[in-house]
Amino acid sequence: MKALCILFMLILLGLNLRPVMATIGPLTDVLLAQWQLGYGWISLLNGIPILMMGLGALLGHMLLQYCSARRLIMLSLILIGAATCWRIFSQSPATMIMSSLLAGLGIAMVQAFIPAIIKYWWPSRAASYMGIYIPAVMAGAAIAAALAPFIMQHVSLSWALGGWGLLAIPALVLFVLSVPRLPQQQSSTTSPSRLPYNKRFWQLAIFFGLSTSGFTCMLAWLPPYFMDLGHSPTQAGLALSLLSATEVVAGLLLTQLAAGSPDRRPWLILAILFAMSGLFCLAASPAHAWLGVILAGCGVGALFPLSLIVCMDHLHDSHASGILTARVQGVGYLIAGIMPMIAGLLRDHLQTFSTTWGLLAVVFALLLPVAANFNPRHYARHMPSPG
Repeated sequence: MKALCILFMLILLGLNLRPVMATIGPLTDVLLAQWQLGYGWISLLNGIPILMMGLGALLGHMLLQYCSARRLIMLSLILIGAATCWRIFSQSPATMIMSSLLAGLGIAMVQAFIPAIIKYWWPSRAASYMGIYIPAVMAGAAIAAALAPFIMQHVSLSWALGGWGLLAIPALVLFVLSVPRLPQQQSSTTSPSRLPYNKRFWQLAIFFGLSTSGFTCMLAWLPPYFMDLGHSPTQAGLALSLLSATEVVAGLLLTQLAAGSPDRRPWLILAILFAMSGLFCLAASPAHAWLGVILAGCGVGALFPLSLIVCMDHLHDSHASGILTARVQGVGYLIAGIMPMIAGLLRDHLQTFSTTWGLLAVVFALLLPVAANFNPRHYARHMPSPG
């Protein structure tokens, strides 16, 4: 029963982290018409939360001096729920951007510290539990993207954008019940300043940031891309749902396969090749757009959890691993948050998303030699344990 409660907690926690962004893509045409603004402005609704994730992850370790990771996650769930529900009452540009900023900070805290919580309380199942939690994040995007047009048509735009905040309530209850309080002596065993910003840190951060850029750009712009091809908003939302569902399956499958060996490189390389092939399909052949979605989803869906697992693998101490993971996510999300904004500006100037997909495919090709360099036998040399 306890294990089942933990699994449901991780799933609900993940489901809360993407609806605030995933609902924007399928409703882009409605928001563009309502605001009379361009794609560059719409890109802020996805870019700002991701940038806030980066800043929050980088600064979050400072809060650990005053508050435990458990309490930070509890407060963050409240912030995510409140910020998202704010959209029920107002959909003005200012409200939407402010709610994106606040939700992004809450999401940052959860994403930064849940790996440390998992590694501390369930070290033998850390890879498997991360393989449950991260696909749940992608599932949240899939469900929100698929249902947002339906909710708008049958209820209202406000509930399509903001009703997802109510998911934070059961997630908070299960989190409190499932995660014990950290012992006082475990709350500050490693000083953040003792973890180096060395070459390996930057390799991990840039790898995570560039690989996550594929996810953030597709989350923001896949539905508008399908609407450009002549599909309805509902079909465009289903395209993003297909992407997210594929990400969930690939994330679950490859992370569980990768858990059988400390060397994650074969799975990282396989995921990159899937992502490249899918992006090339989207860029070069709109007739094969649905195939491109499936292939890209397989790659991006596996890369997201695998890159975090590789980061966690570098240090055995749960607190140090949590700080490293938070820093890597911080820099990585700053990179990933800029990419949808660039893609939006390119769409305004070039009237197409094909250039974005092609450039992302090239970026993923550049990640291949970086992935090949993550040899677990050399982790201790590249990232010495503090202390």
